[in-house]
Amino acid sequence: MDDMTPMFDITQADRLRVFREDDEALAELAQITHARAIADGGKDNAAGHLDLKIRERRAAMWGYDSPVRFDMVQVTEAKQPSRHEKIRAAIYRLIEQASPAERAVRDRLEQLGPEKALALLNSGTSECTSDTTVPEKEHAISIT
Repeated sequence: MDDMTPMFDITQADRLRVFREDDEALAELAQITHARAIADGGKDNAAGHLDLKIRERRAAMWGYDSPVRFDMVQVTEAKQPSRHEKIRAAIYRLIEQASPAERAVRDRLEQLGPEKALALLNSGTSECTSDTTVPEKEHAISIT
């Protein structure tokens, strides 16, 4: 068996050479077979079948017939919205259901910013819609 091992040592150059030889032979055969397959209106079924087999073999050799496989569970999950998108959609649905007054309060809070809104709410005044800060209000109250 040891005297046969060199026969199985195939290099990349050997593989490339054999690939090219096979591809050239199949290309020549494909020309002849294809011409025969379409002659007389395609009546030669055997030539048509051989033409197809040659094309399949060359496609397999070149690797452009490799089927792309999909895991259908992953495809289905990919089509569904993410958890973040679901939560965001639920929040927006709640916001849309709010009354106009609640929406106006939210908009005003966003305009003021959290610090200023909190300061106005903690000031104990009823003038929360004013753009003046708490110290300015207290200063204005003490002057009058």
